[in-house]
Parts: sequence; C-alpha cells; structure tokens
Amino acid sequence: MRKLIGNVRKSTAWQSLLLLFVLTPCFFPSSALGESYSYTDIHPPGWIESRVTCLNGRGEAVGFGTTADGERGFLWSSGKITVILPPGADSARAAWINDAGEIAGTMVKDGVRHAFVLRGQDYSDPTPGWGYSEATYVGEDGAIGGTGEFGAFVSRGDMLEILPGFTVVVAGNSSRQFVGIAGSAARLYLPDKGYQDLTPPGTADAAPLGINENGRVAVTSVKDGVDKGFVYSAPFFVAMTPSGWSSSRATAINNREMVAGNGDSPEGRRSFLRSGSTYDFLSFPGWTATEAEAVNDLGQVAGAGTTASGETHAFVAFPAGAPAAEAPGPGASGASGGCVMAPGGSVRDTRASVAGYLFLLYSPLLLLRRR
Repeated sequence: MRKLIGNVRKSTAWQSLLLLFVLTPCFFPSSALGESYSYTDIHPPGWIESRVTCLNGRGEAVGFGTTADGERGFLWSSGKITVILPPGADSARAAWINDAGEIAGTMVKDGVRHAFVLRGQDYSDPTPGWGYSEATYVGEDGAIGGTGEFGAFVSRGDMLEILPGFTVVVAGNSSRQFVGIAGSAARLYLPDKGYQDLTPPGTADAAPLGINENGRVAVTSVKDGVDKGFVYSAPFFVAMTPSGWSSSRATAINNREMVAGNGDSPEGRRSFLRSGSTYDFLSFPGWTATEAEAVNDLGQVAGAGTTASGETHAFVAFPAGAPAAEAPGPGASGASGGCVMAPGGSVRDTRASVAGYLFLLYSPLLLLRRR
C-alpha cells in the first residue's frame, strides 16, 4: 500500500498536479449536519421490521421485511406500499428496481431459493430450469444479475450468460461493466479487459456495493477487523470514512459522484452523503441509528434505521426542494438510482463534470493506489 499524500513522485506534470490538489487545504472534506433533509418513515403497517435495498431515479423504493407470516418484499411508490410475494412463494425479498419499475429479487418456495423479476403485474424466472438461484440486480436494459446453481449469471431476454470470475453479480452499468464478489474479494468485470481485483490495499473481505455510469465503484472492506468504505476510481481508492468516525461502509454511488454510506460516528450509528468535498451527515430525527443504503441522482437517500422503540424501519430522506411525501409518478423524468445488495451489518455479512470529478478524487482523507 502506498499513500500518495507526502509520497508522490514528481516525475510527471500530472503527478505534480495531483500533489498540489492533495495538499491544498480547501480541497479537504468539510462536513455539515443534514438539516436540509426531510425524512419519511416508509415502514409497512403491521410489519415487524423493514429495510430498503434500492431507490430508483423516480424515487421509488423497494426492500423487504418481516411479517407475522414470514419475509415479504415491498414497493414504495407515490406514497403507497405494495407487498411483493410471487405466486406460490413462502417468502420473498426485493433487491433492485430500475427506472422502468422492473423489480428483481429472490423468493423461497418449499425451502428453495428462486430468482424472480417483476414487470408490471407479471412475475418470471430469469433462470428457468435451475435448481436454485437468486437475483440481486436489474439493469436499465432489463438485464438480470445474480447467482445460482451454475454460478454467477447475467440474463438478457432468452440469453443466459455465466460470469465465471464471480460467485455473485452485484451490479452493473449500461457499458456492461459489472461488479461482483468472488469468495471474499471484490471484482470488476470490463468487457474488453476481463476481471480486475477491487480489494483496497491493506484490507480484506471486500464487497462492491454499486457502480455508476462512469465506472466508479462503491466498495466496503475490512481493515484490522473494522469496516472501511472506499470509492474505486481507476487507479485510486478514495477513502470514505468521515473524520472522527471509527468505521464506514460505502453503500452506493450515483452518476453525480455522490456517495452514500453509514458507519460508527461519535454520536452512534449514522449515515453520510458525500458530494464533492462535503459530507452531509444524515440521522432520522428521534431514531437511535440511521443506515443509508441507496442514493439516486436526485440526491434522495434511502435505507433503514432503529426507532426510539427499538424497531427497524425503512426510510427515505429528501434533500431540500425534492418531494417529501410521495415519489414522482410514471412518466416523470428518470435519473439513475443506486442500490445495495446486502443491507445492514458488516461487509462480512454480506456523469459528473470534470470539475466535480476532481473534487471527488482529490479531496479524500486518504488516497491509495492499486499495486
């Protein structure tokens, strides 16, 4: 592992420019309290607990939770909640929703997991004939990603492709770049280059939790037994741990290079949204913990937290100027969302402008370069 701060070689003009940005105080991250956000508890009535896994560009959220009858998935759209349970299923989880409203997830029937995709009112299996499977992702082109009996897969229409370098596909973008997990390692698949390791130097047990259209990846790994979040922006890993926090998870990144995550702050379990050089700290009023898991291009953030009574509830947070009571209806202009495969707990449990990009890249607390 090489720290670029203080150890940058000056052999090229580019590296000298990098050193200038890193050492200039005005580029170091500042912080703000997230008072400009309004929060909505979207816990389905009567449920024991609930969590958001994905938030699309229209502000629609999907997730899952526990009811008296077992686990169920849910869709929150235009202020209304719809239960997701495929016909014949004993339980289900919704994992991802794209801007077209297509939902991917996993159901359990007779003790066996089966991937599903919900389009409108119609459920289908993207892995017909497989003994078992799970769906973790649905792209804007309708491609379904996940894992199952024959390995990590991407399903498009009638075509089913196996990606042998992954044990599970986590997410992808329109350039057909995919991130996934291989054992305890995070990996990136590039169509023209193959597989690339995304485990930050000096860490272990890494998991990529999102990739944006610019190819930058939110990664969470473990360092000395503690979760640490990063953004991979080739060839660098940018640390996503706010000053004073003892741990962090980078859970999602949108196309404006805004990074959502959560971790252990001096005040307890809190969330952050990093935009450029600024961290906004998010905490649902009155709750004892808030864990952001998804962010869309509108800057809306979703996740789950612990209420004052100790229950786990799903939430959506809206920045100033965004609708707080309900999501835009069908036909509203879309903006890519951001989702996470495995919300909650430790990682072990589971086109911005050039100026904006420079702010993200050159204002970290720590910069690491891949070996």
